[in-house]
Amino acid sequence: MEAWAGWLGEPGLGNDWLKMSGLFVQVGRTAGDEARAAAAPYTGWAGFNASHGLPRDQARELLVHCARNDIRAVMIGSDNLDLYDEVDHTVPLHGRRWVISHISTFSKRDIERIARMGLIVTTHTNNYLYKGLNAQARRLPSERHGEIVPLRSLLEAGVKVSLATDNVPVSSFLPIAQTIRRIPYQMQDPVAPEQSLSRADALRCATNHGAYLTFDEGKKGSLEPGKLADLAILSADPLTIAEAEIADIRALMTIVGGRIVYEAPGWPD
Repeated sequence: MEAWAGWLGEPGLGNDWLKMSGLFVQVGRTAGDEARAAAAPYTGWAGFNASHGLPRDQARELLVHCARNDIRAVMIGSDNLDLYDEVDHTVPLHGRRWVISHISTFSKRDIERIARMGLIVTTHTNNYLYKGLNAQARRLPSERHGEIVPLRSLLEAGVKVSLATDNVPVSSFLPIAQTIRRIPYQMQDPVAPEQSLSRADALRCATNHGAYLTFDEGKKGSLEPGKLADLAILSADPLTIAEAEIADIRALMTIVGGRIVYEAPGWPD
């Protein structure tokens, strides 16, 4: 772990185009993980080998070593919050920006602990606020529906939330729309609409908070003098277009570092 700290520790190895930072830690293995590990080298849809799952006590030991060597950890799933809490009692985590990804449900107490440890959360709204939201809502009593991906409560507690797509579909406007609407594809009405984000907050989570996630808030995430000239001209204004059409917004032109890297066919006709 001490050797890894030189290239996994913050601020990370690399540059503004590509950077290596942090370590993914997983507790246990599923049957699917075992199958993929046995087929190594696995070159499936995301290239996962999935032979990295550890028993819980070993995962805790690894996380403590990460904290002591300033290596940031990320774990998938809200149920790993207890493990982070245990590490925090050994090595304080506040300020390290450790990550809980693919969040599903959080109670009020969970959110308080996230804020106390200064954790960042990343979403998988393509599942938990769209494909799987109906199943989540059926599993919980109605009075607990506000615990399902409670983005409004997280923001109000001061937690940084960064939106993500989990590879596919790649457009960030899908999670932006999902956090605003909270409507699963099987239904017409929102689930726990009090947890919906405003359009401005959803855009902020997709941009500014993403930069904070990678310790890059000083150079990207907003359009300001002195920051990287990374921007896109969109097919519609996400602040005014009909809510149901937000997910269909696309980039007509994309600029990275002040250089045009993409133009849609027929643009700007």
